[in-house]
Amino acid sequence: MPRMEPLVLETARLRLRPFARDFSDLDELNAIQSDPEHMRFYPHPFSMEETRAWIQRCLDHGDRFGYSLLAVQDRATGQFLGNVGLHHQLVDQVDELEIGWSVTPSRAREGIATEAAAACRDWAFARVEVDHLVALVRPENAASCRVAERIGMTVWKETLHNAALQWRHLVYRVDRPEPGPATASATA
Repeated sequence: MPRMEPLVLETARLRLRPFARDFSDLDELNAIQSDPEHMRFYPHPFSMEETRAWIQRCLDHGDRFGYSLLAVQDRATGQFLGNVGLHHQLVDQVDELEIGWSVTPSRAREGIATEAAAACRDWAFARVEVDHLVALVRPENAASCRVAERIGMTVWKETLHNAALQWRHLVYRVDRPEPGPATASATA
């Protein structure tokens, strides 16, 4: 199967792009994923090998579907800020398309995750045949709950996620917007 053009999205402040195939994003992503405070909502901080495997899974997912979690960069400075994007997640035995986000703690509370996640949401509804998107968020992760809510998501249900740990997660959901009158008349 021929490789699709890599998905690159730009917002006013951000550039979202696939992770580098040469793993040149590894050190910067691992600096985020190895931080115990930042990773408190994950099973554990990641080792360098776990971050490398994360990047490889993102690349493989992108090759398979044409979208994945993407590296986030500051457009003005090129600074690596984290990762945001779309990936398939098994939720209550159903394949769901999830928007995920993780932004470096040094740039937290600047609206970066919200801006990037909104761009991914909009792209998904324009380009992927899906009627809704989800986000799995630990209830105690107030910052991620706020990001989900800011991009129009509401709590759909709760689930136990992570087979080994059975952690409680809120499943946020946003439905594809209904076509407005201008869209409906243009397609009629």
